[in-house]
Amino acid sequence: MNVHITDTTLTGVNPVGRWEDQQVPVSSEQIREWLGSASTVIVRPVIDLADHVPIDSYEIPDRHRARVQLRDHTCRFPHCTRPATRCDLDHARPYGEGGPTCPCNEVALCRRHHRAKTHSAWSYDIVMPGSYEWTSPSGFRFRVDHHGTHPPDE
Repeated sequence: MNVHITDTTLTGVNPVGRWEDQQVPVSSEQIREWLGSASTVIVRPVIDLADHVPIDSYEIPDRHRARVQLRDHTCRFPHCTRPATRCDLDHARPYGEGGPTCPCNEVALCRRHHRAKTHSAWSYDIVMPGSYEWTSPSGFRFRVDHHGTHPPDE
């Protein structure tokens, strides 16, 4: 179970944290109860989602994977809700065409939608990290971001 909290959540100043698995708020009281009954607690440092550290390799390292999963939350294909933790990471601009292996060029796509993007006429552009504009084979466009899927002009 992954819970995102700040120091103010633990001290009670901020009454909520976020339970990643369900992507819902959870009270600081509930978090303290979970921590008190846990046999093992792993504390990980804050990850700067704006960090851009490209590497010279096609293979995506775990530190990139963690950033993209935290940023995207789910598959970024229109209307897909598969958790990013169960997705492939796609090079938006292919590595073989000069696209960097960097969180700024990596997008969470479930296997089905990764294949659709790679082997069909589906395509997308990165509007900004975490926000994507998709074009379907028939020319329909969709904006996908942390608010879900909606027309691109909203």
